[in-house]
Amino acid sequence: MLIATLVAMLVSLGVFGTWLWCATPVTERRWMSLCLMATLPTCWVMFHGVRMPLDGWLVTLLGDGEALGWLRTAYAPLTEEPAKLWPLLLPRVRKSITRENIVQVALALGLGFALGEMVTVAGLIAERKPEIAALPWYQLGGFIQERFMTCAIHSGMTAIVLAAWRCGPGFRWGFASATLAHYCANFPIRMAHLGWLGADKNIAQLLVALWVVGCFTIALAWLIGLGGWNSRLGVIFYGHAICPSCHQPYGRGLFTGFNFGMNLRYERCPLCRKWHWTRRTIAPSKNAVVP
Repeated sequence: MLIATLVAMLVSLGVFGTWLWCATPVTERRWMSLCLMATLPTCWVMFHGVRMPLDGWLVTLLGDGEALGWLRTAYAPLTEEPAKLWPLLLPRVRKSITRENIVQVALALGLGFALGEMVTVAGLIAERKPEIAALPWYQLGGFIQERFMTCAIHSGMTAIVLAAWRCGPGFRWGFASATLAHYCANFPIRMAHLGWLGADKNIAQLLVALWVVGCFTIALAWLIGLGGWNSRLGVIFYGHAICPSCHQPYGRGLFTGFNFGMNLRYERCPLCRKWHWTRRTIAPSKNAVVP
């Protein structure tokens, strides 16, 4: 379990940490790193300092029944979202958040929390399911993959709050939206527990896993789009194309079409706005438009 946790942390830092480091200007890297470190212990603190005492009090009040089961589905959204946002209480951090660095701040806060959550979850598995913790680390690939994906998911939810705060209807609306998104992301776990996903546990686990992958994909697309990297990454991965209608070259966006391999794509031209099948050109044109 320890090795699997270390692998998950190293892979997550290697991918999302590198993304954060490269996307952050040199002058902002110090306080951005402090944001990441500030949220490292918050998952453990919230779980053992808030959730478990609250759960014990509710068990005494309501009993360990169906009503408490539904209340428990709200534990994570209502405790984890504030835990990721507590550095905003610091004036230095609040003043430094702008429209341009929303994604970087969300990555720092979400990644720090997710890394701490890896340790917390690993400890719970070792305590409650020792037969799983005793498995060789290479048989815990599901744990590693899930922990890796939560880095993007937590960062994406935090980005909802920051974007609403700096660019939209306000902090309260953003926090409510992020909390609701968190609840929806976790809800299939409750569905599987109630048997709503079928009697076959393997199928239920598969459906939950697919749901997590879907949340990861949406969160990743949201972060890339919010940060303005859709066009830059699209050109890196898919290159340029020539529109068969207006015959103009343009740079392919990362999420502006449907891919069929690295070459063939069904996408909309950013110039004439028509959908076409296109193929990648060998060399980009100086006049190519990036969507």
